[in-house]
Amino acid sequence: MATKKKSVDEAIEEVVDEASDGLSGVKESLAKAQHSMERAKSSMQDAYGKAKDKAQVAAERTGVYLEDAKKYLAEAREKMSTLAAKGREQAEVLYDKSKDQYEALSEKAKDLYGKAKDRVAEVDFKEKGDQVVVYVRENPGKAILIALAVGFLVGYATRPRD
Repeated sequence: MATKKKSVDEAIEEVVDEASDGLSGVKESLAKAQHSMERAKSSMQDAYGKAKDKAQVAAERTGVYLEDAKKYLAEAREKMSTLAAKGREQAEVLYDKSKDQYEALSEKAKDLYGKAKDRVAEVDFKEKGDQVVVYVRENPGKAILIALAVGFLVGYATRPRD
C-alpha cells in the first residue's frame, strides 16, 4: 500500500473543509435548538396566557361564591337573632305565668296554714286527752286493737325501703 503524501496546502485545505463541515453542522444544530427554544417559549407563553385566564375566571367564580356565602351567613345570623328574641319572649311569658302561679299557691298555702293554725288553737288538748282516757277505760279491747293498727301503720310507713 502506498500512501500518498499530501502537501501542506492540501492538508490545510482538508482540515478547513472538515472544520467547515463541522461548523456547518454546529450552526445547523444551533439553529434547530434556537427554533425549538422559540417554540418552547411560545408554548409557555400560551400556557401562561391560558393559566392566567383560567386563574382570573377561577378568582371571579371564587369571589361570587364568597359573596353568596356572606349573604347566607347574614341570613343565618338574622334568623338566629329572631329565634333568640322569640325564645327570650317565651321565657319571659313563662316566667310571668309561673310567678303568678307561685303567688297564687303561696296565698292558698298561707290561707290553709292560717285555718289549720286556728283549728289547732281551738282544740283543747287536755279535754281531748281526757276523752281518750274515758274511751280507753270504757272500751279497752277496741283501744288496744286501734293502738295496734296505728302502730303497724306507722311502722310500715317509716320502715327503710330497698
